[in-house]
Amino acid sequence: MTGRAQSYQIQRQTTQIIKCLFADDDDDDRVCFHQFYTADVETDGPMGEEETFDPVPIADKLKEVAESLNQDAKFKAALDDLKLALGKEVAVEAFTCKVNALVQTQISQQAFDVAPEMQLIKICFAFGLFVKKSYPELKNKAQSAVSTLLNNSRVVTWVTQQGGWEKVRQDIEDI
Repeated sequence: MTGRAQSYQIQRQTTQIIKCLFADDDDDDRVCFHQFYTADVETDGPMGEEETFDPVPIADKLKEVAESLNQDAKFKAALDDLKLALGKEVAVEAFTCKVNALVQTQISQQAFDVAPEMQLIKICFAFGLFVKKSYPELKNKAQSAVSTLLNNSRVVTWVTQQGGWEKVRQDIEDI
């Protein structure tokens, strides 16, 4: 698979993971994702990675990480700042600015051994989950902001270099 094809595949998978995160637990999209990817599928030939990719376990793990991060006192203070910045609208620029500032803070304060891209992924999911729970009416805008941040070439390249989302999920479990 070419580099461009791999990047496109990672972007599609990222979009699926984000949709799972923002879907409600009983949402038809989430149920359909999991049923589709866990069903016994008969094919004429070997299935490629795209056909066997299940975004639900990855989204669940990232959700778990996000929820634990949302309990951290320093992160809660950043969430309070986010509340003020957002007001009643989630602008991609405001969301991006707050996420990037927090990534820099996290990197400078503690997580020297964690890649900046991993910090960005974790913080995007934590902020996204926060907005989803605190401002359900802004869920679609937050989803768009998270998608914009995580589908940038830096994150896509990094996920590709790690061996894909399954490998990143394993790395998250080791943190």
